Amino acid sequence: MIVVTRYVQARIFRKTISAMKTCFLIASASLSFATMTCKGQVADAGPDTTLCVDSYTMLGSALPPGATGQWVLYTGCATFTQPSSPTTLITNLCIGENIAGWVVNDNGTITLDQVAITVYDPDMPFANAGMDQTIVGPQNWAQLSGSPTPIWPATCSWTILTGPSILNDPTDPYAIAGGLGTGENIFLWTCENGPCWSSPTADTVVIQMMMVVNGLSTTEANSTNSLAYDPSTQELRVMKGTALEAMEVTDIRGRSITRVGRGTRSISMADQPDGIYLARAIMDDRPVVLRFVVTH
Repeated sequence: MIVVTRYVQARIFRKTISAMKTCFLIASASLSFATMTCKGQVADAGPDTTLCVDSYTMLGSALPPGATGQWVLYTGCATFTQPSSPTTLITNLCIGENIAGWVVNDNGTITLDQVAITVYDPDMPFANAGMDQTIVGPQNWAQLSGSPTPIWPATCSWTILTGPSILNDPTDPYAIAGGLGTGENIFLWTCENGPCWSSPTADTVVIQMMMVVNGLSTTEANSTNSLAYDPSTQELRVMKGTALEAMEVTDIRGRSITRVGRGTRSISMADQPDGIYLARAIMDDRPVVLRFVVTH
């Protein structure tokens, strides 16, 4: 009897056999007949997976009688509790992609399969688009300040919800928003963190763009003589001869900045950011409304 052994090397891809298949050609002495038998794939490292923890129980294929197996780490980091067990516990996985291989030696026939274990950061904070801003023209750009800065495989990106703006890099937490339109420009910061979150998280930021022309930074044309804003001292003042009963100052989005009562003569705006503000007051038993612009 004549025995001929031939090895065929498979091409290596993830989740594809990287192995040698052994075939035996068995012929009679007279060569009047011959039979071919081949040993197929044995190693199977299990399905690729994504995790929010740094440990995992491997799902390698069981060993045939007399065969031996060994886990091998190709990329990333990991500790195999029992490297020769197909179902070993693997710990200390890195955030990102970790690729391991299950190598089976079946009486001289070597087969290999790879598995990718992708780990997300369980401590990654939810999306935060940063503080709202007011930009005073002629400047028409602003730097955004989103967080967190994602660690791959987590991802974050900006989306323009309102306004004609353009972004230099939508994936940069500190992207530059250029070409802002007058009024509100609204941006959405969205983050995705795989199995660590049940769904992506998102937050919005408003960039208020305004133009200041010909002294409009003090008051509107319909302002009264009862209340005035002095840009040189950055004070909102109750004019002489006027009695204030109550006043509230709000920003352009209607959020209250301060409330004062009878006897107040001035309010400092020096610690407030640039923007448009509205003062509503009761003075001399009548309502007074003043819109003014703070610039530093």
